[in-house]
Amino acid sequence: MTPNWSRNFASVGEIARHLNECGGNFVTGLSARIDIGIYAQKILLNAERFEAWSNGMLVGFLAMYCNDDKQKSAFITNVSVLQDWRGRGIGGTLLEQCIAHADAKGFDTIRLEVEAGNMAAVAVYGKFGFVPFGGGQSTLMMKLELGAKK
Repeated sequence: MTPNWSRNFASVGEIARHLNECGGNFVTGLSARIDIGIYAQKILLNAERFEAWSNGMLVGFLAMYCNDDKQKSAFITNVSVLQDWRGRGIGGTLLEQCIAHADAKGFDTIRLEVEAGNMAAVAVYGKFGFVPFGGGQSTLMMKLELGAKK
């Protein structure tokens, strides 16, 4: 089944439900690191949201902050796909949509932080041109140069 695509449609409850269902997909469980209700509210109020839906269920979700107009740098705060929907290209399509959006808004870079142990995610981001540029003990910072800087 092919999902339906939307942007900025999900409610705070739908975002929180999706994040809770996907929380175990992270190397370190998401709810162990953050309050998902507060995080979902922050995303709803401040992020551009790219969504994949099937039968009224949010099956894929990407949230990106596009509020650094001075640096012209966007930041992806979440990419998640429900376990049963993985391997269908949903994450890649969401990445394509957010990259096109940031580029159209005139941003120069997109940054993200990923758990260094999540090799599958690191590989997917690499396929889209993201390259490592730093990080901490357990995280890796990656960025994608957009537009003329590519």
